[in-house]
Amino acid sequence: RCLENNYLGKEAPKINICFFDIEVDFDPDKGYSRPEDPFNAITAISLYCNWLNKLITLVIPPKTMPWDTAEGIVAEFENCYMFDKEEDLLETFLGLIEDADILSGWNSEGYDIPYTVNRITRVLSKNDTRRFCLWDRLPKKRTFERFGAENLTFDIIGRVHLDYMQLYRKYTYEERHSYSLDAIGEYELEERKTPYEGTLDQLYNKDWKVFIEYNRQDTMLLKKLDAKLKFIDIANELAHANTVLLQTTMGAVAVTEQAIINEAHERGFVVPNRKERLTDARTAAAGAYVAYPKKGLHDYIGAIDINSLYPSAIQALNMGNEAIVGQLRPTMTERYIDQKQESGKSFAMSWEGLFATLEYTAVMNKEIGTEIIVDWEDGKSETYSAAKLWKMIFDDHRPWMLTANGTIFSSETKAVVPELLQRWYKERKELQVKLREATTPEDVEFWDKRQLVKKINLNSLYGAILNPGCRFFDKRIGQSTTLTGRTITKHMDAHVNHVITS
Repeated sequence: RCLENNYLGKEAPKINICFFDIEVDFDPDKGYSRPEDPFNAITAISLYCNWLNKLITLVIPPKTMPWDTAEGIVAEFENCYMFDKEEDLLETFLGLIEDADILSGWNSEGYDIPYTVNRITRVLSKNDTRRFCLWDRLPKKRTFERFGAENLTFDIIGRVHLDYMQLYRKYTYEERHSYSLDAIGEYELEERKTPYEGTLDQLYNKDWKVFIEYNRQDTMLLKKLDAKLKFIDIANELAHANTVLLQTTMGAVAVTEQAIINEAHERGFVVPNRKERLTDARTAAAGAYVAYPKKGLHDYIGAIDINSLYPSAIQALNMGNEAIVGQLRPTMTERYIDQKQESGKSFAMSWEGLFATLEYTAVMNKEIGTEIIVDWEDGKSETYSAAKLWKMIFDDHRPWMLTANGTIFSSETKAVVPELLQRWYKERKELQVKLREATTPEDVEFWDKRQLVKKINLNSLYGAILNPGCRFFDKRIGQSTTLTGRTITKHMDAHVNHVITS
């Protein structure tokens, strides 16, 4: 509420970003160390500080290298500083990040941050790790799962840490064959990590100059990736537009939830508390329609795309929690799906060939002999024939609309979620016009970031409200969206076929 009251509608500020990468020593007896037990020293840290526009490298030379030889190598690099003791290197690193708002690395959540925090605890003191944070707080230990294994990391309090690999995975919508920094650098920048032969330990001891180049290049790849992709700026814009913390933008549910809360508060509404999750409840919803390709060679191939199908369906049928009037109890549909699953089909495959619930289809066919129970939102339940329901909904001048999920919505007042989608869509179109009219690179970048934030908002909302962790979760709305989308797609295909083939 504090962020909403103080930052809603305000411009996102410029932020100090520090990209960094660490290199770690090797123990011939024990091997490489992990963040949980960082027994090997940090031998190099390169930082790019955007507020200084400088790449800075802190290094410790190999033990076998004469000091004057090491000084000569270091002198070949701009802003490269050599240390005899790891303690001094780490102290300097903590001083350099003092003015950073954001720390970012590649896989830094899983390696650079936890390793550096734990190494500072071991070499300096636990108290010194407070310098990662603001307000004299300690980094907060956390575990997370990745690739089936539990990993250790730390959340930095006050100062923000964003793992650029995770940002990249979130904001690029195509899968990459590899998410190594080398592969992504080559794909996005046509630039790779510094090549070397043998192990990194051998490089450190036998060709220290290339080792330094290697460390600096890793950090510069991060800087260049963000210069091109602007993912941190996008996260910053998204956070301020929806009044959430920067770390919150790494998920979709909390951002969308806060956007809905802000819209509801603007209209003077009080939002509901988060519901308890019911472990035995059916939360899975039917997904989008996917047509199976017809094998063979075909002529006259075409493609049709409906603009913003899901947001448009939500708006058209006023699919908001507060607009629900009732639900056609899906007795026939659930029985049908259960039978399909009992025969060995998955939940998704059980919906193959269905474009709506059987109850909705019965109503639209005005079936006199089919009786359907309606669960009204006031808690009452009543039974009607499908034909009677069609008359009640479509022919009795009630402000009602029926989705393909059999959910009845009122159109009397525009619901919060549909109105929010409508505003985002309108604002994005206006921003795209400004983008097309922009004449300078700075203006293009400015308007492109803003329209992209609206696109992310629009694309995220459906998935967020269908997540049981969202306080606005309602399976009826989620499945109303997908099944109505299926019905629209079916109608579109049928109409196009009719136009082409009569």
